[in-house]
Amino acid sequence: MSSLRLDIEQAMGLKFPERNGEAIIRFEESVEIPRTAEALMRGLYRDPERVRQGFKLLHQETGSLIDILMPRRSRLREWADALPERPKDAESFLKETQDQLLMREQRLVQAERDLVGQLQESGLEDVFPIPLVAFGTCTYRDPSVKLFLKPLGRFAEILQMNPESLRQAVRVHFLFLLLLIAGTDLDGQVYARGGEDEVIHWLTSIYAMRYLKSQSTELIQCYQEWVKAWGGKMPNQSLLNERECEKTRATMVFWRRQSNISWEECSRIINQLERPVGTNILGFN
Repeated sequence: MSSLRLDIEQAMGLKFPERNGEAIIRFEESVEIPRTAEALMRGLYRDPERVRQGFKLLHQETGSLIDILMPRRSRLREWADALPERPKDAESFLKETQDQLLMREQRLVQAERDLVGQLQESGLEDVFPIPLVAFGTCTYRDPSVKLFLKPLGRFAEILQMNPESLRQAVRVHFLFLLLLIAGTDLDGQVYARGGEDEVIHWLTSIYAMRYLKSQSTELIQCYQEWVKAWGGKMPNQSLLNERECEKTRATMVFWRRQSNISWEECSRIINQLERPVGTNILGFN
């Protein structure tokens, strides 16, 4: 974690607060399951017990067909070798079998139809998006992160991801997030800014994506699916190039120091400062 923290500090150009040369951050990975993750942990079913009962009923109806057919197989095998002595007995036997099979088949088809309907009601759209706090929390005043491993593992299982790759991508996001909201600038000044979660996570995603691009495609895919799961916004690819990243960093530094100015206004001011020489940015004649 120490090496990852240093890489992230270098990538963002900020430093975690320090005391006696040690970073003052707490990074915890917990096995607790927050209430916001309950739907995810249940899986893709609105009513798992109802679906389970549907499979149980279908299994029973299928078994009842087998119970009817199996004892009759030996009789049919006998008659295939030697015709029955009394045709009327064979006719009654077959008619009785047919009636029983028709009744059981109708029940089987209905059980299948009901179960298919229940399965069609279940899907990813019933689970996602879910609150980000189902995966982890970040405390602003006391710089700390808590990741919830079980919801992350369940998410990896549902989307058939490598759970360790997913955890690594999420660690990167939350470390960048923690640094953004509680880090010190290179001049040693501390500027904590919170309360604008959408902007903060969007900025975090820009830095996380830039960092993960230097790691592996698998980490990027895990990260993108995870951000989508909680309704986050991925940055445009144009924001990941060097020039745009430098402009984003300048805006970010300005924004952190101006707690009373929105991100949009900070961005407008930085864009004005980037105008070519000779442009009257103040509007004077």
